[in-house]
Amino acid sequence: MFFQPARKIKPKTKGYRGKEPFLTTGKMVPWESFLERDYIRLADFDFGIEEIYAQPVRITYLYNGKIREHFPDFKVINNEHQVVIVEVKPMKFVDREDNQIKFLAGLAYCEERGWKYIQMTEDDIRPGFLQQNLALLRSIGTQDIPDSILDTVLSRLGKVNRSTISELRAHCSDLSEEEYYGSTYQLIYFQEIDCELILQPVSQDSIIQYKE
Repeated sequence: MFFQPARKIKPKTKGYRGKEPFLTTGKMVPWESFLERDYIRLADFDFGIEEIYAQPVRITYLYNGKIREHFPDFKVINNEHQVVIVEVKPMKFVDREDNQIKFLAGLAYCEERGWKYIQMTEDDIRPGFLQQNLALLRSIGTQDIPDSILDTVLSRLGKVNRSTISELRAHCSDLSEEEYYGSTYQLIYFQEIDCELILQPVSQDSIIQYKE
């Protein structure tokens, strides 16, 4: 289905804009700040989210006697077919009066349609080392790797159940460095094996665990 954004994202003369791949659908999603880019990565890592659209709706509201327009950053659709409108906002702006009015307008708009409206700040989007780890996993762990190689790494982790990445490497000595690390990072990214991603950076000493 073709999606037409409510507001076209134009190139900036100052600041940053770009597009980030949403691997779940294979589409490129535009962003207007690094915090928005990081939200796209977070949403892509959430297997409960199936679709994401940028600048999805125009919301009009009255503030200080004038008609204003609000273009929320994203619309996501989860695997229960619930629509969630997401406004990405730096924490320092959350309590401003104009933002509070905008938030109430967004809530009212979504309630009328049976949707949900939320604000996401850097505290929600960038907990601990999560974004650093997602950047690594997306760059290395999303390459095209044969299922047989993935199955080999998964099977050998299953035999020991729990291991550091470097320790498991010894059990996969028949694989090349590229095959082993690409497979391991891909299995972590697609949550087929457990690995702590918030409290510490992914490294050779990271503990990975087989999921029963």
